[in-house]
Amino acid sequence: MAVITISRELGSQGDQIAELLCERLGYCRVDKSLLMQIAEEAGINVEAVLALEKGFTKRARLVSGEMTSLYRKQRSAFEKQGAIDDLTYADVLRNTLEDYAKQGEALIVGRGGQMILRDWPNTLHVRLFAPEEIRVQRIADREGVSQPRAAQLVKQSDEQKRQYIRGMFKNADWRSLRYYSLAIDTSKVPPEAAAEIIMLAVRAMDAESEPVAS
Repeated sequence: MAVITISRELGSQGDQIAELLCERLGYCRVDKSLLMQIAEEAGINVEAVLALEKGFTKRARLVSGEMTSLYRKQRSAFEKQGAIDDLTYADVLRNTLEDYAKQGEALIVGRGGQMILRDWPNTLHVRLFAPEEIRVQRIADREGVSQPRAAQLVKQSDEQKRQYIRGMFKNADWRSLRYYSLAIDTSKVPPEAAAEIIMLAVRAMDAESEPVAS
């Protein structure tokens, strides 16, 4: 089945939609928490990794590997005393996401999946968004915080995503529709319907990719 990448704004109900898709399609969800778990199992200094990624409000970073084996092969790059440069980071990130894509039936949330797998066949790139005021209200309700605090969280998240994609992918604009197959405004389309739309697109792509019987 087609691989799905999801880019979502904070407060766009992206996690809820991703969970619905994984439940109904039986897909593996590939996100930051899974990649950190793989790193930990491979004996990587996860705290150092997280510190590097947090620093990507200035320059984007994330660490993974060709699952656990790739971590071990390049382990020296992530030792407590070691430094990771941008090229090493980009290389292991690409290898990880491509490895999941090769296995198929993967839903990649964030991490620039829409950029890394941009030219891969049978891959659906989805952008989930909503007006800022809607997202602020959702975060205020969900987190139990004030409207000003929710607005601050939304702006911070947007800026982090903007700088991550810009830093990793040659000044790319993470909101540009040129990088997506499908964009859904979740202020208009509820999670259940959004999941159905995405599944319909996936099934259509799978049908198109099936070999024609001779």
